[in-house]
Amino acid sequence: MVDLLLPTSRWTMSVALSRKRSRLATDEDEEEVQQRREPSPALSVLSDTLKRSRTQCELDELDIIGAEEAWSVDVDAILASKRIARPLDGRLEARDNWQRYRRGESIIVLCVQGNVHTHYDLLCSALPDLYTISPSLQALVLCHEPSTHNPSSITSFSLPLIQAVEPSNNHFVRLGLLHPLGGGKFPLDALVVLDPRGRRKLVLPFGWGAGKHAGTPAGRSIRTRLMDLLKRCVETLERER
Repeated sequence: MVDLLLPTSRWTMSVALSRKRSRLATDEDEEEVQQRREPSPALSVLSDTLKRSRTQCELDELDIIGAEEAWSVDVDAILASKRIARPLDGRLEARDNWQRYRRGESIIVLCVQGNVHTHYDLLCSALPDLYTISPSLQALVLCHEPSTHNPSSITSFSLPLIQAVEPSNNHFVRLGLLHPLGGGKFPLDALVVLDPRGRRKLVLPFGWGAGKHAGTPAGRSIRTRLMDLLKRCVETLERER
């Protein structure tokens, strides 16, 4: 029997084509695996849309609390707690509105503060307008330890700092703003408005809930919405006198 031998050139071409097909198959398999690993752009867009929709819904739910639903807070107990005018390092100028305080008449805005600075800075920026609306309004910071607390890295003055956690009192608990992971000492950051009767009329969250992204570069519209609501609340309380 005579063996049939392929010409060298044809044999070389056959091997080359076989290798090329093998590489193509391997590349296609790797591309398919990579596509499965990478998230679909459509899914990413959908996820962002859902997040925005959720935030919008949470913002829409924020409103001034009605008299029947607003629980009372012991303002006298808060004001009787340890209080200092500014952090002990002396870096910030002390500012307050105590000379205009009227017990049972003044609106109080509490900056309940853990580690978030955004709401403090926003409150300080809004104070001139708020004082125009309500001259006796009091803006106070409620924090874990006033002596070591740093309310802001950009605002040049300090509002009065009040100690929230004491052996006989935990004002974070009484306000319903104790952080579930804070070991009983730290709060969920928020601005809280108390009417002249000490009722909790508004809670604006920062770093959680509707205000989860308020401190981010993309959170400008959220910050505007929250501060507009703060102003509207103070205006409403003044009209209700």
